[in-house]
Amino acid sequence: MKYGLILLNGPTPGAGLSIAPELEEVTLGRDGARDLPVDDDHCSRLHSRIWFDSQRWQIEDCGSSNGTFVNSRRVERALLRPGDVIRIGETLIVFAREHDPHEPHWQARRLAGSTFMMRVSEPSKQPAFTEKLLAAGDGLARSVAVLCQLAQDLQQQDNRDAIIRLVSDAILEATKADTVTIWLVGSDGRLNAVGGRNMSGELNEVPVFASLALENNEAMLVQNGAVQPARANGSDTHLPCTADMVISVPVPGRSERYGAIECGRDSSHGPLTKDDLDVVIAIAHQTGLALENFDHRERLQMSNQQLRAAVHGQHRIIGDSPAIRQLFDTISRVGPVNSTILIKGDSGTGKELVARMIHEANPRHAGPYVPINCAAFSETLLESELFGHEKGAFTGADQRRTGQFERAHLGTLFLDEIGEMSAACQARLLRILEKHPFERVGGSESIQVDVRVIAATHQNLQALVSSGCFREDLYFRLRVIEVQIPLLRERGDDVLILAEHFLHHFYQQMGRGPRSFSAEATQAMHSYAWPGNVRELKNAVERAVVLSRSDEVQVADLALTAGNTANPWEGTLVPLAVAERRHILSVLERVGGNKTQACRILGIGRGTLYKKLEEYSGAPKSESDPRL
Repeated sequence: MKYGLILLNGPTPGAGLSIAPELEEVTLGRDGARDLPVDDDHCSRLHSRIWFDSQRWQIEDCGSSNGTFVNSRRVERALLRPGDVIRIGETLIVFAREHDPHEPHWQARRLAGSTFMMRVSEPSKQPAFTEKLLAAGDGLARSVAVLCQLAQDLQQQDNRDAIIRLVSDAILEATKADTVTIWLVGSDGRLNAVGGRNMSGELNEVPVFASLALENNEAMLVQNGAVQPARANGSDTHLPCTADMVISVPVPGRSERYGAIECGRDSSHGPLTKDDLDVVIAIAHQTGLALENFDHRERLQMSNQQLRAAVHGQHRIIGDSPAIRQLFDTISRVGPVNSTILIKGDSGTGKELVARMIHEANPRHAGPYVPINCAAFSETLLESELFGHEKGAFTGADQRRTGQFERAHLGTLFLDEIGEMSAACQARLLRILEKHPFERVGGSESIQVDVRVIAATHQNLQALVSSGCFREDLYFRLRVIEVQIPLLRERGDDVLILAEHFLHHFYQQMGRGPRSFSAEATQAMHSYAWPGNVRELKNAVERAVVLSRSDEVQVADLALTAGNTANPWEGTLVPLAVAERRHILSVLERVGGNKTQACRILGIGRGTLYKKLEEYSGAPKSESDPRL
């Protein structure tokens, strides 16, 4: 099957170039020797190239000065699909499929005869059809033009004053009224004049007609003091009127009315008609929608700021030790860049907190932050979780699932316990890190994402590489920047700062419990080794708040493991079998009882581990080893 590149504008719109998969590559540029010459001042001599890689078409920018764009997005390399529009400078090129081999340029001629293209370089310029309507003498055409222009302009405003100003100008333009006043309901329930236009330079201060329109929820036209509602033939009601003719229309909202629009004209300037009333009603509806969108956006922004402040407060490293200050400095340096980061640290040191802080310090912090624990999924489920799957890809896949890589597009994906990832997942992850597209499990559609990857592990990845459990090329691709998190026992007085923070947190959460630590408890926490790091400290404080019977946390309330102020086996000479038993149990304790992880660290099979555990359960407990 042949494909084509078709010029949509420029000196020769509709001209094209047929390309086939067997071609080595197709070059585009200003140089006349290129396969597709592009006559554009913003085009480089060699601007970009297109080729078929045995499965799909791809385009790559060749270091051009002004960049290559596919579907309005600047790309270094991207997949091409039929219908994609390539922009080089001001030139637009469509990538299309040619169905008729006898007419290789049938699409080119078809587009040349049927495509009209126009670019508006400045947003403030009105569309050509709007200008023509405004120039027309017909009142209806002018009103339509005003409404179209107002709808376009309102979408670009981000403050209420600008909305009011645009609405006032639109009413003056459409109705040729002498005065316009915009009334909005204030917090006290009264109507306040917030803007408008008046030939005399003063706004109307008496909202009689606005109040009536708002009360009855009905637009009205007042001529010589007689009210003519929008949906009635007339009325005998007479009102005092400073102008000979007045239009008053309520401004609707979804749940309540925002206010009213009032405009007036002296009879010497001609009458206000039913058509003028209809135009003002239409403008009032646009005004209500614009105000509602503005209020909704303000509420969302405020909620977002409050939520971010709350999240930032909850997800931050607490401490002031030299080790933590150095960590903060590292985060401030690596946060703004988009390099891949490998976070290393023992369990419970706060690897995910560091990852979230790095995400918040990045320009893409407004994008999603998606954390994944690779150790929580089997090989098949992890592939589905990361890359998604198509319906019917495997048993139980009854519908398509979007993977976390897609969900994290334009954001950050945090891969915790990266050492637990299977070989197949490692290979697919490596391709994504090298900017290649991927497919969902059981699918053939290529998906390209822009995701920053932060990985974390408590394992020695170099040892896993040496043992063949982890790919060496992936290891080097992940550790572009390496961040090491210090152990809690290396952070000095941070232990006490964290303990006070957790104590206050749990007291506020439960509404009861001790509010301080005894001197003995403080000394015990300071000298304790904290093998479980911050997680162990947090759990110890929570347990103390729940179980303590006094106003102070005592040493016993913390339930610290005896002998953890130093290595209990240091300097002890024991038989090899005892040392092996101690080591296996210590590893199991460190990994939280995860036998798969323990086997990987110990370098033994699950059967061997189970056999040894059975031996230990039947053996007498050693007085020197309280865990047996």
